[in-house]
Amino acid sequence: MSETQKVNIEQRYCPTCYKQFEGLETCPQDGTTLRGPSNDPLIGKVFADRYDIESVLGLGGMSIVYKAKHRLMNRTVAIKMLHNKLKEDVVSLERFRLEAQAASTLNHQNIITVYDFGVTNDGELFFVMDFLHGESLENLIERKGRVPYERALPIFKQICAGLSAAHKKGIVHRDLKPANIVLTKEDDGSETVKIVDFGIAKMLVGGNQQHLTQTGEVFGSPIYMSPEQCLGKDLDIRSDIYSLGCLMYDTLAGGPPFRGESVLETMNMHCKDEPPSLNRAEGGAAVPPELEEVIRKCMAKDPKDRFQNAAEIQDILGAISTTLLGNSGRYSSPSGASPTLRSSATTLGTTAVAPAVHHQNKALIAVSTLLTVLLLGVLGFITLWPGPDEDRGSILNKMLWQINVSQAEDDIKNKNFPSAESKLNWAEDTARNLGDGKSRLEGTLKLKSSLYDSWEGHAEQLEKVNSELSTLQTEEIRRELAARMKMLSSFDDNSSSPVQQTSDKLNGAAQIPAIILTAKNLYGAGMYGEEEDLLRKALAVERKLLGDDLVAIAQLEAQLADCLVARRKYAEVRALLAHAVAVYEKSDAESPEDYVLALNRLGQFDLDQSNMKDAEAELSKGLQQARELDSKKGAGSHKRVLLLCMRSYGDLLSQTKRQEEARKLLQEADAIEKSGGGH
Repeated sequence: MSETQKVNIEQRYCPTCYKQFEGLETCPQDGTTLRGPSNDPLIGKVFADRYDIESVLGLGGMSIVYKAKHRLMNRTVAIKMLHNKLKEDVVSLERFRLEAQAASTLNHQNIITVYDFGVTNDGELFFVMDFLHGESLENLIERKGRVPYERALPIFKQICAGLSAAHKKGIVHRDLKPANIVLTKEDDGSETVKIVDFGIAKMLVGGNQQHLTQTGEVFGSPIYMSPEQCLGKDLDIRSDIYSLGCLMYDTLAGGPPFRGESVLETMNMHCKDEPPSLNRAEGGAAVPPELEEVIRKCMAKDPKDRFQNAAEIQDILGAISTTLLGNSGRYSSPSGASPTLRSSATTLGTTAVAPAVHHQNKALIAVSTLLTVLLLGVLGFITLWPGPDEDRGSILNKMLWQINVSQAEDDIKNKNFPSAESKLNWAEDTARNLGDGKSRLEGTLKLKSSLYDSWEGHAEQLEKVNSELSTLQTEEIRRELAARMKMLSSFDDNSSSPVQQTSDKLNGAAQIPAIILTAKNLYGAGMYGEEEDLLRKALAVERKLLGDDLVAIAQLEAQLADCLVARRKYAEVRALLAHAVAVYEKSDAESPEDYVLALNRLGQFDLDQSNMKDAEAELSKGLQQARELDSKKGAGSHKRVLLLCMRSYGDLLSQTKRQEEARKLLQEADAIEKSGGGH
């Protein structure tokens, strides 16, 4: 979705191409009569029976945003509407609905609030949200250049708080960038952060062009995209963590960490290059090393090497803020009261040297006492504060755990195994006493497994660690399963009011990606019976809420089909896969890769069942679609799908005694894979 640009009220805009012009009556590109305050069809009108439209706030490639006032509540709001030309576009409609859905499920002070969502009698799709008084972080960076860390730290902490709330709801933003962070001023002068624009959010479900989220196949803004996002891989909350690292870097440096000559070059840099040092950037950014280390960890290429959740980053940023800025979290000049002292001493001259020194000593004692109290306060905070409910444990212990784990990683790389074991033993003992859902303990044990796997003569320790890891992961999966089943049961209530039913539809759709993720975890653990129970429950509830013909329902059906195949229960598999293919085919512009994979999966099932006629049609069509997908510009990440389809169809050719065709096709696949196309 194109980024929504702020409208200059002195300019007019074109309702066809949605560009702005000044001093013109018609668009120079398409001849359309330009609109402004005097001739916009909605300004001055009543919208949806309850909103007085006052002015245009912003517009972009998909939508336009108006400033309005609720007639009864006298509340000023922003109303976002889909452009008329996109009302018949299924993909745009779905993204618009998704943005409203994602934001409406969230209730947090650092996330924009959506109050209303619907369709007018005239067919206008809209949603109503906060009217924010403030500026975007992008505009702040453009005005100020580098933002001092003293001001940036409180902003970063609030972004983490908002992200954490979204992630707990199973929502990945996927387009986190300075343009989507709005800074509002409170009455006391403090800044409140609002995360906006969930238009391409995923529900666990050259030049300026790089700043745009294209209305097409590229999801996200390339300057801030994670390596896995650039490669078209499945995303989880750690992709937002990487984008947060890019955002923090941009804020402190006054420019992004990576910017190539083209979108593809920028994406390649995200995948392969390390970000330049902030303090070595042109002009020097004067960033504390501990803060730069946080940003670098956020931007690790491998998701497992990043922070695993936003709450952890918020915690560490809080400790850094307290250490650098004091308990208030605000910057104080290092010189303290010294300017006054220097001024007094200079004014008094030589006749008042002794009294001045006396007063200076008193002042120095007072400052020293104050600094001691502050230091003790900081030490008390980082050692005694028990941490947030979802991540219990003192900041000191968490920091020491992180230090020991990082040093142990270096020791393993340098083959200093005894030192690594000592540090990991300490980290393991500490992690067992932290209330973070055992995530740090699991991370420590994974590193221990890597240590013993590399350290000859430690097979027994490796087996013990892997056994505990397996137990931990199974416990976590069972907790996930219980939470998903409880959530599904909460929707299964026929007595709900119409308002609650609407809310259930939104929340139900938002939970499908998280359900599928849990199902995949169950599948990976070999817990097929539990997976089948979850997916059958999910399909029963979600079909009741949403109907049969949504892509999300097709995803659930495809996952259930895989589960049933694993259980050797074939009776329903073909019907599930065939319906999933039909749904994907209707919406292949939205999810073309999923459509091809579903076709291939159906064809492979028919091949395994010796249904050669149907398998031929499905696998050949899947291969054709995969080639078309791969031929599109920038579609390098689809090679994996193409290879899968080539090998599946090659298998069919071989089984139907077309050996020469099979040999040529498989040779072509091998050549693509050897060239690096299959990675």
